[in-house]
Amino acid sequence: MIRGFYTAASGLVSQQNNMDVIANNVANISTTGFKPQQVAFSSLLQENINSGSGKTINVGHGIKPEKVSMDFTQGELKKTDMPYDFAILGDGFFAVENEKEKITTYTRDGSFGVRTEGQRSYLADSSGNYVLDSSNRKIEIGEKYDYKQIGVFKFKNPYGLKLSGGNRYSATEASGKAENVKNPEIKVGYLENSAVQIAEEMVRMIEASKSFSFGSKVIQAADEMERVINQLR
Repeated sequence: MIRGFYTAASGLVSQQNNMDVIANNVANISTTGFKPQQVAFSSLLQENINSGSGKTINVGHGIKPEKVSMDFTQGELKKTDMPYDFAILGDGFFAVENEKEKITTYTRDGSFGVRTEGQRSYLADSSGNYVLDSSNRKIEIGEKYDYKQIGVFKFKNPYGLKLSGGNRYSATEASGKAENVKNPEIKVGYLENSAVQIAEEMVRMIEASKSFSFGSKVIQAADEMERVINQLR
């Protein structure tokens, strides 16, 4: 019965992970440019058992979360008429730089503003990170400012990007290096809505909840069988 405990427990842990991801998606249904995540599962080692009649039975050892992938489906655009709101049509990300850490991350959230430093002003995101141009330089808001200076970058494998918090992503070996998008289509005065589909998330939540409940019942059944066996000794 120990096998039953471990198999069911692996399912409980996996579905709890799944529920956490779904809850995060639902919580970000109003987050600009947010891309939902999905958990992919894989089966643990399977074992062949001789049933005694010349046949074998495949017995699994449960499941585990294999990876958490992102859905980069384009979200609907919302008109704001704000001069520093931008939305990318198609693939690509805005690049923003953290001044203290000098780290560049990437986002679909184009809700920008102006950061003033002495006599100069720069385009920045809501966290104060500098928005970069196609040459990874800060964009100064002045007489020569043009929104077309804003850089848009793409990756060979965007699904390899790493979540960095704050609705931003970091490049990894899996994603490849950021590549400049030539002539990107940027809409001024628009923001991209979250790509979360609440109906789909509710269906996933119900599935995960039912799976978790089933795993709990398996553990209860295994525990009861173990108790009966111990009483027979």
